[in-house]
Amino acid sequence: MAIIPRRVEGSFDEALFDFLAESEGFVPRVYSGRFGMPMLALGYAMLDNTPGWPPRDSLDRDLAAIGVRLTSLDRCRLTAVGEALSCHDLDAARRLVAPWTPGEDPQTRNAFSFVLTRGQAQALFELARPDTETLLRRKLGRALSAELAGSRELVALFSLAYNSPALIGPNLSRALHAGAREKVWYEIRFRSNRRRCPRLQDRRDHEAAMFGVTNAHPSPSDSRAVATLLTEKHTLIKRYLQEVGQSMPDVRLSVAAMWQGIGLPPPPCAVQAAAPKSIGNPWQQDDPQPGFDCVPHPVPGKPALLDR
Repeated sequence: MAIIPRRVEGSFDEALFDFLAESEGFVPRVYSGRFGMPMLALGYAMLDNTPGWPPRDSLDRDLAAIGVRLTSLDRCRLTAVGEALSCHDLDAARRLVAPWTPGEDPQTRNAFSFVLTRGQAQALFELARPDTETLLRRKLGRALSAELAGSRELVALFSLAYNSPALIGPNLSRALHAGAREKVWYEIRFRSNRRRCPRLQDRRDHEAAMFGVTNAHPSPSDSRAVATLLTEKHTLIKRYLQEVGQSMPDVRLSVAAMWQGIGLPPPPCAVQAAAPKSIGNPWQQDDPQPGFDCVPHPVPGKPALLDR
């Protein structure tokens, strides 16, 4: 299906920041991120991941722009974290700067002289935002970038690139340029969490929902494209959902929601308990644990679950 962008209501800048604040997580204090990197606000890295782990080139300038100035003790602590990371001592780095726990009082484990307001965090994000936008324009190309400007689809793609530039990979890029919305959705939701981290999967689910599996007003061919994808990928999707921690009942609910999301009834065995297989019933398979494996492959000339 062709990708018809869905425009963000109101301010795109506000929508983008709000989405990232939810998915990336707004942290008002300096915290220890992945690999012990001291980070701030929406994943703003304070050190450069280069030999010696020096402070970020723009650190003082960026902080000054939002009204923050590092004290001598702040600088000593950053230097000590860099030394610990240079020695591959993650535990030492995290003793110097504690990881963030959602819901905590930011002052309780704050090792620095400041905490940020949400307004300061947004201003800091705007300073780092052009780097991700430049990367996205290079990946998408000028024409597609202009077409997606101000859209919900661009919010989702920006979130992926902000999390890791490598997530805008060749398969996702090909699907974007081919106008295969359903394949972009599949890449985001089911092929962008290599370690199968349940917490990260929550973010991928939100990004996939923001991008959307269909256009705002899907045509019958749009629904057919999604139904074909769900049918072809049913085994992979079922296994993936289990690998990110879903139980079989939750897998069945997820499967049902995918079909209902395109206005089609889910296969009965995707949402019902196992029952004796009846003669002539194409929906029931021999799988003793009904799940997505029960979705039938379309019969040529008679796509499954499309003629309602």
